[in-house]
Amino acid sequence: MNNVYGATGSQVSGYYKDVPFLGTITDTRIKFGGGIQVVVEDGTETYIIDATTLMNGVDSTYSNLHVYFEEE
Repeated sequence: MNNVYGATGSQVSGYYKDVPFLGTITDTRIKFGGGIQVVVEDGTETYIIDATTLMNGVDSTYSNLHVYFEEE
């Protein structure tokens, strides 16, 4: 999960309600209770995804999620 918190600039691909997207993580934040949430923008849409969903790759709204961490 630490990788997700510092993943600003990394790309994310997947499906949101069965519609494919490819975007960039523009922000991360710690949620109340300790979870991490990321903001992914693809130029026209903004997606807010929990880190647990991102790492599992699926939930009731998102599917086939992949994160491509930037090399440092």
